[in-house]
Amino acid sequence: MKNKLARIFFLTVCLLMIFSVSAAAIVPYTTYTYNVDGMQQNSPHAYVPQQVISSASIKQGLANRVNEIAADKYGENFLDLQAINDVCVDDLGHVYIVDSGSASTAGSGRIICLDENYNLRLVINEFVNDQGVPDSFSEPKGVFVTDTEILVADSQKARIVIFDKVGNFKTIVPEPASDVFPEASVYTPIAVATDAAGRIYVVSSTTNYGVISLNRDGSFNGFIGPQKVTIDAWDYFWRMFQTAEQRRSNIQYVPTEYNNLTIDSDGFLYVTTSSIDAEQQQAAITSRSTADTYAPVKKLNPSGSDVMNRNGFFPPSGEVDVYTGVGNKDITITGASTIVDVALGPNGMWSIIDQKRSKVFTYDANGVLLFAFGDMGDQVGNIQNLQAIAYQGSNILLLDSTNNTITVYKRTAYGDLIASALQNTEDQNYDAAVNYYTAILQRNNNYDSAYVGIGQSLYRDGEYLQAMQYFKYAYDTENYSEAYSAYRKEWVEKYVILIPIIIVAVCVLISWFFRHAKKVNKRGHVYKEKRSLGEELWYAIHVIFHPFDGFWDIKHEKRGTVKGATTILAITVAAFLYQSVGRGWLFNPYQNSASYIMVFMSVALPVALWVLANWCLTTLFDGEGTLKDVYIATCYALTPLPLFVIPMTIVSNFVSSDEISLVSMFLTLAYVWTGFLIFFGMMTIHDYTLGKNIIISVCTLLGAAIIMFIAMLFTGLIQKVFTFVYNIVVEIQFRM
Repeated sequence: MKNKLARIFFLTVCLLMIFSVSAAAIVPYTTYTYNVDGMQQNSPHAYVPQQVISSASIKQGLANRVNEIAADKYGENFLDLQAINDVCVDDLGHVYIVDSGSASTAGSGRIICLDENYNLRLVINEFVNDQGVPDSFSEPKGVFVTDTEILVADSQKARIVIFDKVGNFKTIVPEPASDVFPEASVYTPIAVATDAAGRIYVVSSTTNYGVISLNRDGSFNGFIGPQKVTIDAWDYFWRMFQTAEQRRSNIQYVPTEYNNLTIDSDGFLYVTTSSIDAEQQQAAITSRSTADTYAPVKKLNPSGSDVMNRNGFFPPSGEVDVYTGVGNKDITITGASTIVDVALGPNGMWSIIDQKRSKVFTYDANGVLLFAFGDMGDQVGNIQNLQAIAYQGSNILLLDSTNNTITVYKRTAYGDLIASALQNTEDQNYDAAVNYYTAILQRNNNYDSAYVGIGQSLYRDGEYLQAMQYFKYAYDTENYSEAYSAYRKEWVEKYVILIPIIIVAVCVLISWFFRHAKKVNKRGHVYKEKRSLGEELWYAIHVIFHPFDGFWDIKHEKRGTVKGATTILAITVAAFLYQSVGRGWLFNPYQNSASYIMVFMSVALPVALWVLANWCLTTLFDGEGTLKDVYIATCYALTPLPLFVIPMTIVSNFVSSDEISLVSMFLTLAYVWTGFLIFFGMMTIHDYTLGKNIIISVCTLLGAAIIMFIAMLFTGLIQKVFTFVYNIVVEIQFRM
């Protein structure tokens, strides 16, 4: 009996393992997001492949419907998909496929229309135009469908052809007048969209002045959202020496063209481009730039301005970690994403596709990455060459131009949770949204939007401290600042009597500090051979307010020594160490902290370079200060830094985002003050005129840079010598 139970148990375990492996094999890609550090965080699948639309499936669907559509109407080979380029879905769920076909193949260039179940509904390939002449397409590239019309970008014939929803010809929007384009320009429409007012927006593959806006009669309205060109100083300088022909032929100065577009119900255009320099595009991602200069996708208002929200950890640009990604079959793929299409989904979702990696990146209305999925390959769910994307309700359709197929992806239960949370947030049903966000976190605790949603609910309920904690989890500084401001206001109202007491105490402390410094320094006017460390430190307060007097006495009256100067330098280093670990969360939301050695070097190294370079120069140009004098004066000039850095670090824990600029202003004042003290200190101890001191100061900075360069060169040389000797020793040991 026991053996029988053991066999049953073992068999059950094996079946479960086989089932789990089979289930995992259904989805041949990873779904993930990115954390604040740019590291991939795997998440549950939001979409899984459901079926593939191909020539065979369309023919099979037609064969099953012989009573509705005569099979001989199209012929056996007519429905073979030859070169599909675009896909669009209308509000009824009907699917429209652009097949550019081949000029040598009968029936090439057509729009294949499927119903919501992917059965053939109609084919548009030939029509009678407005001149009463039989007409056809020539390599159409794009399609856009409204409630009543089908718009086709007939690329090689340079026109937009419009049909009604049952395929009857309506009109042709011809090529705009040639005088609106630069000389020798070619109009090649590859994508089209229209708004509620009937204006037509066209992307031409050979036009880099932006989206073309047309009226129904073909009259030109203007260009919308031209891509900006940024030229750095060196390029600008080099252009001055180029000929006119060289400037015209240099493509890096030419605006990039768009490759696709779509439009939302409010008339905002979503446009994509793959012509941006890859390094510049990736630099914008790495720097978390919210500017649109190197953005591969934009949201344009009617005036052509980009209004896209980029509030995620990284701007919506596709892949973030572009250097370590490995594609299917161990194919290494690097470099910025190649964005070729954008689609608008339900609940404020929208997606872009990366043709280079065959991946889909989906964002919310704030530009926050919800999930990314997809990969290259032959398995069902993978795409060889991702060309277009469309939403069919909650489903996603991805077009593979290599295999001439469209894969349908179904939203999972996890994806439904995300959609429901977004919808309830949009509808201001916040309590219901929190329930969905909580359910999401139970499945994926890396989903930052859930933390934000729960934090906002807590904020509305007056639970400001808890809300701040959830905003911290999502690194949401804006909402955190609002919650903190509300919490601070509540605290002030509760302990209002403490505020004047704290202010008076701080003022009394500051007053005592400066009165005591003045008292000690007044006693120190008497000449002494040796002064205590306390007297030397208190004298630094006198120096920062009376630099000429102070630095003169430091040199001639011995009121400052190497011991006191080194102590001030140590206090300054300690102040910056405290700043690195004690700043408020709003000043360092990502908790990036430098090592103690780096903090020490950031203070001590500039001081050492300045002292050495200044002394070397002034010994050659009649400077009266010794190396010791330069060191003491430089360190005493650092006094404003700890006096401002320490209090501002404390204050940084009690300010909101709107008040950060005040803290930054005081810190800037400290740096400027220190710079002036160093300048006048050198002027005093070397007994230079103002003009000569300016020249020597500039030369000192150059000298410090040269010393740094020589030191790095020498260090590299020592490393190479050490490596050479080490390799020889290893080789000798190996041969022995």
